[in-house]
Amino acid sequence: MTHPDPLRHVDRFLETEIEARALALAFSHGLIDRLAGQQSADRSELAGLAGMPETAFVFFLQLLAGNGVIRGGDAVRLTADFRDALAHRDLLEAKLWFANLVAPDVHGLFAELLSDIPEFMARAAVFELFRYDRCLEVTPENLDAAAQWVGYTTTLSRYEAPACLDRLDLAQSSRVLDVGGNSGEFARQICERNATIEATVFDLPVVCALGRRHVAASPQAARIAFCEGDLRRDRLPAGHDFISFKSVLHDWPKDEAAAFIGKAAEALEPGGKMVIFERMPIELKGARLPYSMVANLVFLPFFRSPDFYVGELDRRGFADIAVQSVGIEMPFALITARKP
Repeated sequence: MTHPDPLRHVDRFLETEIEARALALAFSHGLIDRLAGQQSADRSELAGLAGMPETAFVFFLQLLAGNGVIRGGDAVRLTADFRDALAHRDLLEAKLWFANLVAPDVHGLFAELLSDIPEFMARAAVFELFRYDRCLEVTPENLDAAAQWVGYTTTLSRYEAPACLDRLDLAQSSRVLDVGGNSGEFARQICERNATIEATVFDLPVVCALGRRHVAASPQAARIAFCEGDLRRDRLPAGHDFISFKSVLHDWPKDEAAAFIGKAAEALEPGGKMVIFERMPIELKGARLPYSMVANLVFLPFFRSPDFYVGELDRRGFADIAVQSVGIEMPFALITARKP
């Protein structure tokens, strides 16, 4: 069964850190695969897969049961709710992987995260993952290094893109440029929904190489091109009537984000549409923070109010500027504008 809101449904199994780590362990030790393949499995067989002392194994099963993953005694089975989540296994495993990867940065550098951003960025291991300097030259080593984070962000885009595209009218668009478009997943979904659109993804050379692999087997591959470049120094290709930034601009300080919007404004055809789809600042509004949000917490300093993007578009003379709030697992802003 496909859940109507997979992002929130998957997050339901990442509410606490210890339970999420137990679930990740159940995946890596093969327990989930064993249980998913049939109605139930003997407890003793699962104990063999887990390879834990009995006391630890009992505790491990209790964590999984408390998290709504399993039920049963001697015959253990997956819950119906968790089987539904397994329909989105790529998302579930990606979110588990990244949350468990970044959690030590939050544990050890929480004060720096809130009070000294340069120090946090210098010491947090997560920023070693997103090494854009290793994306300029296509080598086997650089491809392997970038594949980890490109795969993660591709999975997020696979599930986040529909919330954006459902709210966009591309009937008057024919040539799309997705800036910082990563593996081309966002562009692929645009082309999937619009049979006459051709798309270009602008990104760093290593990312483009991975993107070509990603879209190669899709029916939309012939309509998706990749343009290698570095937005910090290169101009964007002209000839597009729709330019998008999806989860890109928050990666950069305000001055550079503003410069990127300026380059897109220059490249966009008159009458064309600019679209920015970005996470907004985290607002708890009295709610407690689930463990799943640790993946966004490490980027806490970089999420901006849509007012910043609106201001940049306005001062460049864009018309029909509109902002929509889109609730996914956290608030997104969908900002659209037209170049006169």
